[in-house]
Amino acid sequence: MMEDITISGSQAEVKVHDPQHQGEGRSKFTSYLVEVKAPSLSVCRRRYSDFQWLYEKLLEERAGCIIPIILHTRALTPGKRFSEELVNGRMVQLNWFLSKVMNHHDLVDSPSLQTFLTVNQTEWDGIKGTKSFDDGASEAGFPEPGSEKEKPAGVIAKMMNKVRTKIAMVGNTKLESTPDDDIFNDIEAYVSNLEANIKVLHKGSETLVKSMKQSSDTLKQMGASFALMGQYTLANDVVVRTPSYTMTSRLASNWNNLSKLISFQQSSTKGKLEVPLEEMMRDVAAARISLTKRKELLYNYTLKVNIGNKKQGQLDKLREQSGMPDSKSINLEGEIRLLKQENSELWKEFDEVSRRLSRDVERFKAEIREKLRATMENFHTVQEEYSKKYVQGWSEVMPVLTLGEKSKKTKNGTKNEAPPGDAFPAPADAPPAVPSEDGDAPITTSV
Repeated sequence: MMEDITISGSQAEVKVHDPQHQGEGRSKFTSYLVEVKAPSLSVCRRRYSDFQWLYEKLLEERAGCIIPIILHTRALTPGKRFSEELVNGRMVQLNWFLSKVMNHHDLVDSPSLQTFLTVNQTEWDGIKGTKSFDDGASEAGFPEPGSEKEKPAGVIAKMMNKVRTKIAMVGNTKLESTPDDDIFNDIEAYVSNLEANIKVLHKGSETLVKSMKQSSDTLKQMGASFALMGQYTLANDVVVRTPSYTMTSRLASNWNNLSKLISFQQSSTKGKLEVPLEEMMRDVAAARISLTKRKELLYNYTLKVNIGNKKQGQLDKLREQSGMPDSKSINLEGEIRLLKQENSELWKEFDEVSRRLSRDVERFKAEIREKLRATMENFHTVQEEYSKKYVQGWSEVMPVLTLGEKSKKTKNGTKNEAPPGDAFPAPADAPPAVPSEDGDAPITTSV
C-alpha cells in the first residue's frame, strides 16, 4: 500500500546509495537504496530506469517547470553496464537529480514523486508499466559517466536539434498574441544568450584540460631525457656519469615534480570547471525544453483557432447563400462549438504552463548566477594555490643552475671555485658514480 508522506524541499534529506546487482543474465539490473527523511523516513529501492520514469512523468505533470535532466545513454556491454565506475557515476547523478527535484517548489508535491518515493516494489512494477527506459536515451538524454559517450557538447547539440525540429513545425504560422509576449521574448533572449556563452566557456574548459595534460606529459618526457643525459653506458654495461650529472639529475627530478603538479591541476580543472559548466549546459537545455513546450502549446492553440476561423467563414458563407439552416451548416456549427471547447482547454493548459515557466525562470536565473559564482570562486582559489606551487617549483631548481656557474664566498670573505662534481649533492636515489681508469674521477664527456 502507498503511504503518503509530507514532503518539503527545505526539510527533506535525500540519499541514494547502496547499489546492488539483482537477477541473472539479460534480466540482471542494478537497484539503489533511496532514503528520504521528510520528516518521517521513507525507504525504497529503485532502478536507474525508475528515475527516468520519474523524469518523464514530471515533464507531463509539471509542464513549464525547468526539470533537471538525468544523464543517460545506452550501456553497450554488460561488463560496462555493471562496472563500478558506471554504477558509482550513476549514483552521484541520481543523488543530484533527486535532490534538485526535492528542492523545487513546483515539483516537490507532484503525484509521480509521491508514488516514486512511497509505493512498495510489487505496486511499483504495476504502476510503472512495461515501457523500457534502458534501451535508449530519453528526449533530453545526455551521456553518463563511465559509458561509451560522445562529447557533452555534441550530445547537447543533437538534443537541441530535436527541440529546433519541434519549433520548426510552426513554419510561417503567425502565433496568436498573448499578454505575456514581451516577458517571454525577454526569457527567450536570456536563455539564448546564456546557451551560447556557456557553450563557449565549456569548450574553453575542455581546451584548458587538454593543454594541461599535454604540458604534464611534455614535462615528464623532458624530465626523463634530463635523467638520461647525465650518464651513459659503456659497452661493458658500466654506467658513467658526465660532469652535468648532478645538474641534469636535479632538473629531471624538478621537471618530473612539475609534471605531477600540472597533472593534479588538470584533474582539479576538470572537476571544478569543466564538470560544473557541463551541468550548467544541461540546466540551460532543460530551460529550452520548457520554453519549447510552451511554444508547442501556443502553436496547437493557434492551429485550432485558425481552423475554427476557417469553419466560421464557411458557415457565414452558407448562411449568406441559403439563409436557412441545413445539415451542412448545422454540422459546421457543431464542429465550431467543439473547437471552441478544445481551445478553451488548450488555453487553460497554455496559461498554466506559462505561469509555471515565468515563475520558475526567476528561480533558474538565481540558481545559475549562484552556481557560476561558486564555480568561479572554487576554480580561481585552486588556480591561485597551484600558481604559487608552480612558481615555487620552478624556483627550487635555480640554485642548481646558478651555483655551478658562480664562485661562492666563504664565511671569511675569500672565494673558492666550486668543484665541478661536488657543487651540489646528488639526489638520494642516484646510482653511485663509476670511477675512470685512473681511479680518481669519473670518466667525463661533454654534453
